[in-house]
Amino acid sequence: MAAIDEEQQALLAAEDGLAKGTRVSTDCEVTSLQLSSPQVPDGERPLLAQRSLYATHWLSTWGQRMWEFAIGLIMLEMYPSSLALVSAFGLVDSLAKVFSGSFVGSYIDRTGRLKAACSMYVMQNTAVVLSALSALFSLQAHEGSVFFWAGAACTIVFGSVSSIGAQGSTLSVEKEWTVVLCNSNSAALAKVNSGMRAIDLSCLLLAPIAAGFLMSYTSISTAILAIAAWNLAAWMPECYLLVCAQRASAVLRAAKQPTAKAESAYSSSILVRFTESGWGTYFKQRLWPAALALALLYLTVLSLGLMMTAYLKWQGMTEAELSLYRGAGAISGLISTVTFPSLLSKTGLKATGVLGIWWQAISLVLAVAPVWLAQLGAYMPASTTSHILLGGLVASRFGLWLFDLAVSQMLQDWVPAEDIGVLNGVQSSIQNLFQSLSYVVGLIFWRPQQFPILMYASSAVVVLAAILYTVFVCCSRVNGLQQ
Repeated sequence: MAAIDEEQQALLAAEDGLAKGTRVSTDCEVTSLQLSSPQVPDGERPLLAQRSLYATHWLSTWGQRMWEFAIGLIMLEMYPSSLALVSAFGLVDSLAKVFSGSFVGSYIDRTGRLKAACSMYVMQNTAVVLSALSALFSLQAHEGSVFFWAGAACTIVFGSVSSIGAQGSTLSVEKEWTVVLCNSNSAALAKVNSGMRAIDLSCLLLAPIAAGFLMSYTSISTAILAIAAWNLAAWMPECYLLVCAQRASAVLRAAKQPTAKAESAYSSSILVRFTESGWGTYFKQRLWPAALALALLYLTVLSLGLMMTAYLKWQGMTEAELSLYRGAGAISGLISTVTFPSLLSKTGLKATGVLGIWWQAISLVLAVAPVWLAQLGAYMPASTTSHILLGGLVASRFGLWLFDLAVSQMLQDWVPAEDIGVLNGVQSSIQNLFQSLSYVVGLIFWRPQQFPILMYASSAVVVLAAILYTVFVCCSRVNGLQQ
C-alpha cells in the first residue's frame, strides 16, 4: 500500500507541475508507467497518455467488432441455403491479412508512430463504410443477378481491407505504443496489456449485442447504416486521442530511430522483404514454438466466429441469442484479463500459458463430446447439445485469452525492439493463414450437416497446440531460457 501511495503522489505532483526534478525510484516501482528518464518532467502525464490510448483503442475496436459480427449474418441472409458465401468471405479476409501482415509490420517499423497509426485507422474505418454500403446494395438487388454478385464481391473485398487496417492499428497502438510508454517495465506492461485486452473483450461482449439487437428488432438495413455511421464518425476522434497521448508523453513524441534492418526491408525486393525480414526473423527467435502454438488456435471453427455463428443461425437461433452467447464468451475472457496480473506474479509467464492452453483444450473437448455422442446414436435433443456446445465455447474463452496474454507478453519482453514490428506482423500472418485453412475446409464441407466434422478436427488441433506449448516450456527450462 505504501508503494501505491507513493505512486499516486508522484503522478499527481507531475501533473500539477509541483515536483520538478522529483526522482522516481525504480527499485520500489513508484510509478507503474515509467518514462525513459527516472524523472517525471513538467508537463508529463503518463496516466493521461495511457487513458488516451485506451479511449482510441475502444473507439476503433467497437466499430470493427460490430461489423465482424454482422457481416457473417449478412452473408447468410444473402445466400441462406449454404455456408459457402460465409466461408468465401472468411477465406478472402484471412488471406488478405496473411499476405499483408509482414508488410504492414515493416511499414509500422519505418514510419512515425502517429502517421502509421492514423493511416491504419483511416483504412479500417473507410473500408467498413464501403463494405457496409456494398452489402446494403447487394441485399436490395435480385438474388443471383449481376448487381447482387457485384455487391457481394465488394462487400468481401472492402471487408477484408478493413481487417487489414484493424490488424495494422493493433500492431501499432496495442503492440508498439504501449511498449514505448511502459519503457521496459514488465509489471506496468502487464497491467496495460490487461487493460487493452479488457477493452477488446468488452467490445466483444457489447458490440455484437448491440448489432444483434439492431438486426433482430429493427432491420438488417438499419443495422448496416448504423454501423457505417459509427465508423464514419469515429476516425477523427481516434486520431485526435493519439495526438493527446503524444502530448502527454515525451517518449511517445520522440521520433523513432530507423534501424538498419527496417531500412533494408524497405529498400529490398518483395521476395527478400517477405522472407528475410519477416519469416526469417520469426523463426530465428527461440520463442517461435510458443508463438506457433498460439497461431494454431486459429485453425479452428470452435469459436463464436463467422462459421459457428452462421451454423447456429441455420439451426434456428436468433441474432439476439447468438449475440448474448458471444457476450458471455467475452465475459469469460474478461475475467482472464483480471486474473492475469496476479497469476503472472505468482507463477510466471510460461506457467500461466500452460494453465490457459490446457483450460481451453479441455473445455472444447467436453463441448464437442455431446455432439459426437449424438451422432453415434445416443438420444440427446438438439437444443441440449447446442447449449452444451455453447457453454464449452464460453468457458474456453477464459483459457484462450489467458494464453494469448502470456504469449503476447513473452514476445514483447523477449524479442529485440528492432524486430518486434516485423515479428508481430508475421505472427498475425501465420494466424490468418491457419484461419484461411479453416475456411478452405469450410468450402469443402459446405453443407451445414457436415459442420460437426470440422468441430472434431478443431478440437484435435487445439490439443496439439497445447502439447506443442507444453513441450516448449519443458525444453526451455532444460535449456535455461530465462523469463
